[in-house]
Amino acid sequence: MRAPTSQGFRNDALARALDGAVAGDARSLYELLARLGGLPGPRPNEGIILAFATECAARGAKADALVAKMARLDVDAAPGATKYEIIPICAVAALGARGTLEPTAMRVLATLHDCAEDLRYRVRDEVAKALARIGEQRGEPLVHDVSDWMDGFFHAAAVLEALANPKWLARIGSPDAVIARLDEAFVLARDAPRAAARYPGFKALLDGLAKAPVEAAARFGVPVFDLLERWSASKDPAMRGIVEKVTGSQKLAGRFATEVARVRAALAATEAPRRDPRTYVGPTRGRGR
Repeated sequence: MRAPTSQGFRNDALARALDGAVAGDARSLYELLARLGGLPGPRPNEGIILAFATECAARGAKADALVAKMARLDVDAAPGATKYEIIPICAVAALGARGTLEPTAMRVLATLHDCAEDLRYRVRDEVAKALARIGEQRGEPLVHDVSDWMDGFFHAAAVLEALANPKWLARIGSPDAVIARLDEAFVLARDAPRAAARYPGFKALLDGLAKAPVEAAARFGVPVFDLLERWSASKDPAMRGIVEKVTGSQKLAGRFATEVARVRAALAATEAPRRDPRTYVGPTRGRGR
């Protein structure tokens, strides 16, 4: 059987296996997804992921219990970097397709919230894609709905990655909620304990903070630069580094040159004075016995 590669793909075997799984026997479905999923490999098969999500969405509530169960398969049942990892990945994509419908959105978000801190990074990556897909349909309400995601590294990182999708941003009329989520992400990163620097979730959060404000600034302009100017006064080197990286984006350099210069000037004005190497004698406090 040839693996699907296009968005128009429809696989009769997939439809039959999915119907069997909805009826109570998921073995054929799991083996089919594992065979076509492209894992282990550099990337999962996007064709089969989309085909599965589309088939599940077409079945509506009938497939909801199955999809939720698949999304929550642990690493023992679907180990990372094996062919079975495609199973929760497909389920998360199906949640994204289902979540575009208003009556199911909040229930879907609860499951996606759990999946956002999955041990398997490909599953986490799919959560951000699912959020973006829901955002393309629901627009601004989803920005409010994910406010409770902003207290965890991986959860906030997923929101930021999704907000970096211009198609979702285009459906948002007011910048206020977006600014609030970005500000909460900055606070989460600033207040993280020093040991968090070793956490993959913290790194994902910083990566998201360097990406989402660029797209948000391209969409909303001045309000985002106001936020960046405020954070340029932070004494935390990581926060200042993020502001510097965002304002260094070529996407903002031409159209927003004046605003970029304003934030850069604020960074320079609040920069701590450099130690003169000719006079600095190093720390003088005793450090124990």
